[in-house]
Amino acid sequence: MLVGENSGVFRRQVIRRFRAALLASVFLIPGAQAADSLTDALVKAYQSNPQLLSERANLRAKDEDVAQAIAQWRPQISVSGRYSSIKTESKTDPAAVGLEARTRPWSAEVSASQTVFAGGRILAQRKQADASVRAGRSILHATEQQVFIDTVSAYMNVVRDEAVLKLNQGNLELLKKQLEAAQARFEVGEITRTDVAQAEARLSAGLASLSAAEASLKASRLFYERTVGEAPGTLEAKPATPTLPASEEEARQAANKLNPSLNAAREGEKAAEAGVDFAVGQMLPSVSLQASYGRSGQERGNESIGDETVVSVVGSVPIYQGGAEWSGIRQAKELNNRARLDTEDARRATDQGVSNAWESYRASVASSEANRQQVKAAEIAFEGVQQELEVGSRTTLDVLNQQQELLNARVALVRSERDEVVASYALLAAVGRLTAKELQLPVQLYDPTDNYEMQTWRPLGAATYGN
Repeated sequence: MLVGENSGVFRRQVIRRFRAALLASVFLIPGAQAADSLTDALVKAYQSNPQLLSERANLRAKDEDVAQAIAQWRPQISVSGRYSSIKTESKTDPAAVGLEARTRPWSAEVSASQTVFAGGRILAQRKQADASVRAGRSILHATEQQVFIDTVSAYMNVVRDEAVLKLNQGNLELLKKQLEAAQARFEVGEITRTDVAQAEARLSAGLASLSAAEASLKASRLFYERTVGEAPGTLEAKPATPTLPASEEEARQAANKLNPSLNAAREGEKAAEAGVDFAVGQMLPSVSLQASYGRSGQERGNESIGDETVVSVVGSVPIYQGGAEWSGIRQAKELNNRARLDTEDARRATDQGVSNAWESYRASVASSEANRQQVKAAEIAFEGVQQELEVGSRTTLDVLNQQQELLNARVALVRSERDEVVASYALLAAVGRLTAKELQLPVQLYDPTDNYEMQTWRPLGAATYGN
């Protein structure tokens, strides 16, 4: 057998060993294992995320604005008392002994006041408070959606970065095999030192990519822990996308009813309208009914006890307050104008947000499909380049380049699949349906009306019942 034939046999043996390493699935993403699902992460975030819990507490505080407005319809009752000790001295002559007298007067009074008419201010304040509460519920809705978007992003970021890390680890193993094969072929004179250097350079680049992937995964895990409340375990690699509107027009129509930012703006406009009524009420008369009962007397001296009962109707009509009341009306009208324009701006922003979310989701689906095709083609090309290397029609650099293209294609697929899932939930949020109720999460749903109904008409007590 000739020397050239020996070299060819050796080359084919080295390349076959390299291909065997590939077939050992070093470069493939592991199959799915039993893992925590995206639903599990959403449940944990719903139950423990501090941003969401904080907004619930803020809404419960807004409920008290309604209670305070209602309280102005109730009577105001107070009790007061006074007890004194008085010493009195008197002299007719500076040298004479003076006369001293001590008295201890006392008094007690119970008074009550009931507003009969306040120019519509109390009713306007109640309407303002109710609108503010409804706006607060929409803000809570928006916060819940944002927490869920953060959770989905955090979950998919970990899934993506774990997959990218494993791809880089597999690539690094193949680069090591490639370098070993190049060195072996160099020793028998099949290739030059340049080919070995190229393999060494790619191995160094692979190490750098691996370090970057590890850092990215660490950051994603920390964000997941902050959002969900605990560090991620083994996560389900490909969670299902939620049920989405069938068309962009259907999504727009749903968002016009459900989008929390739009609904909050609408309620803000209603509160501003009530603010005009409240300002006008400052110009109207008010009437109240007042009653009091008092008893007074003294313990020493000329002891006496007296009772006094007073019932009166008090009315007041503002005539002129330096123009402040007129200024208040003008201000309230302009604030109402601003709120009306804010509602229109929110409507336009909602339409834009739905369109953007729809296109983003559509593009991510198309990108995922294109990347799948790219991966299939890159795998075929990689296999073909190795076969061509075996017969000497390809160089080491050709194999390294195709190996890098395959890695890039697989990483791009992982990223686009992550983007597809996140975009689907972002579209759901733009519509206003990214809630625990719409997703049918297995949790006890938080109902903001429970605290409202419990506390707003409650006349006494300082206990709170929120969580």
